[in-house]
Amino acid sequence: MRDEAVLEIASHIPKTIEALARTRSLGKGVAEGKLGNEIIETIRRGLADTAALDPPASTKIDAPPGAGPLVELLRVLLKQRCEEHQVAQKLLASADDLDAIAADDEAPVRALSGWRREIFGKDALALKHGRLALTVRRNRITLIELSDGDGDQQ
Repeated sequence: MRDEAVLEIASHIPKTIEALARTRSLGKGVAEGKLGNEIIETIRRGLADTAALDPPASTKIDAPPGAGPLVELLRVLLKQRCEEHQVAQKLLASADDLDAIAADDEAPVRALSGWRREIFGKDALALKHGRLALTVRRNRITLIELSDGDGDQQ
């Protein structure tokens, strides 16, 4: 499914197959098929989870002084995870989110909760605390998990 379809579904929140079929970036056949039923069921579950509907905190948290290189590493990690999972970066984390994560492990940002945490947030915190390293292999960013002792070296 294309990112445009996901964004349109998220913004219009169709509750029926007919409403889903009106999604421009999603074919009518897809909407009326098995995937369409799964999308509608997922929307129903999401709407039932009232915590998922809470707006993110609007308080912007600035990265602490000297955290610029960490924020840049988080940005590289974000790009890598988005490519691997074929998700648009703006769906996972914003630049403000990266600053907030650099400043606070418990920052009130979406990137640290739910499916976003699974795809990006856990790795972002592991990178921040030296439990994850980035390297390049065959022109691709690769993640390497470090043992607890490896990340503590200065």
